[in-house]
Amino acid sequence: MMKTTAAVTESDPYLNARREWNERYGSYIARARSWRYAAFAAIFLSTILAVGVIWLASKSKLVPYVVEVDKLGQALAVTRADRASSVDQRIVKAQLAAWIVDVRSVSSDPIAEKASLARAYSLVDSSGAAFLNDYYKEDSPFDAGQQQTVACSIDEVLPISDKTYQLEWTEDSRDLQGRLFKTTHWQASLEIGFNPPTDESELLKNPLGIYIHTISWTQHL
Repeated sequence: MMKTTAAVTESDPYLNARREWNERYGSYIARARSWRYAAFAAIFLSTILAVGVIWLASKSKLVPYVVEVDKLGQALAVTRADRASSVDQRIVKAQLAAWIVDVRSVSSDPIAEKASLARAYSLVDSSGAAFLNDYYKEDSPFDAGQQQTVACSIDEVLPISDKTYQLEWTEDSRDLQGRLFKTTHWQASLEIGFNPPTDESELLKNPLGIYIHTISWTQHL
């Protein structure tokens, strides 16, 4: 019985054809399947690497530095240029002193007076601008300039805190012939804030981004 079954199997043309097809093409199919899996694995790995490269590129960047040197070329200080550093207090004091001079001085030249007012308003926020508007309504520098000039000389600028400064100055009032007829002494308290410029027009008007928003002054007797 077993011999008969084996003989039938060996003489079956369909089975023989399937066996021959498996022997001839089965290995090709197996290798193709293996290459297909390898291709998918390579694509998957490439995708991971591409994502990693993009992530690293978004995180890494060149960091600019500013190197301060003396006249001999010796390095004095190195600071990062991509980080805004705090403004030097000496520069803040000088800016506030110049602001007081622009606000309180009176010129007989209306063009020069207009330029002083433009500089003064560029360093105040809306609250500071409201203070100046009220002040100039009562004491117009253009009207005063037809009769006298006022020159301001800063005596002292003291930081009370990182945002509040006290200033003292002297005002010399002269007639249009240059004769001194009055000298007064003043004191002011200014509260400031910082808002770095975001466009070129702001940069030209107020490069440090110092804005005065609380102003009070009084005359010393």
